[in-house]
Amino acid sequence: MAEIPYTPANDLQFLHQDFVTVLGVPTHVVTSGRWLDEPLPDNDPGRFLVLFIPGNPGALEYYTEFIKTLYEGLQRTTPIWGVSHAGHVSSPPGCTVPKLPGNESLYSLEGQIHHKMAFINTYVPRDRRLILIGHSIGCYIILELIKRLPHLQVERCFLLFPTIERMSTSPNGKWIWPMLTYLRLPALISLYALSYLSPQMQSRILEWYFKDRSIPECVVNASLNLFQPDCAKLCMHMAKDELENVTTLDIDNIRDNISRITFYYGEKDNWCPYSYYQDLKEVFPQGDIRLCKNNFEHAFVLENSKEMGALVSGWILEEILGTSKDVHRNSLLV
Repeated sequence: MAEIPYTPANDLQFLHQDFVTVLGVPTHVVTSGRWLDEPLPDNDPGRFLVLFIPGNPGALEYYTEFIKTLYEGLQRTTPIWGVSHAGHVSSPPGCTVPKLPGNESLYSLEGQIHHKMAFINTYVPRDRRLILIGHSIGCYIILELIKRLPHLQVERCFLLFPTIERMSTSPNGKWIWPMLTYLRLPALISLYALSYLSPQMQSRILEWYFKDRSIPECVVNASLNLFQPDCAKLCMHMAKDELENVTTLDIDNIRDNISRITFYYGEKDNWCPYSYYQDLKEVFPQGDIRLCKNNFEHAFVLENSKEMGALVSGWILEEILGTSKDVHRNSLLV
């Protein structure tokens, strides 16, 4: 698979990342194809725009390899925009981020849904046909977006490793709940101590942690945000809220939109286990509900960003844009 060049921000074809203010919070945005204030191409007869919503932690830099590969797989014709969660990325100098005390609702799961709604209403042109891609809790947010913003021209939703129900009773939910409830203070004290280390030392700690894995540089860079206590607190705050509120599957909403949703579950995913996949297949036997056969883990960005990007771009080309598998395969060859 060809590596995608990382070019300067004024090159309209490739990656651009910057901050915009959404609901009073400096928000990290990553785009490929066009920046937010650059005119979208008029020569695209489909007038498609891909919008990506991350999991938690919600720093878009975790997904830059995925976004670049997705853009390349779509033959550099369809713009892709991704928006980080409010407060999950350390803001640039001179920007003020509202603190968590007194703003709990802003950084809750419900607050992050409103944050994405505000971003869409501010930046997404009404005439664009949207392809929504979510990962983990981003899938739950997408289901809420299509319910609350019925005016959107949503062509298709791709929900990757979807945490959309029973989070607290999942294998990971059972062990992380005590940490977020009873061990949160010791964890934050440790983070405050680590935050005084230089970025170079923090990077070395992460490189040691990931020493036995082939982790892309973007994952290490994104993880540096977790050494910032304010970012870590907001990630924890959202995670605890997810466990408390992502409980019952929204069957009515899924039924109303089943024809335009693709679900993609992992075979061994401790956030949305195989039994959840089976249960959803039983409720919606006509749905496009797929099981990963590639042994990707829930946090696919750690080692399989490029493979996941190639897979999703193939779905989009074949099912929405009408391009054959052979054309897609050839476009990804060196």
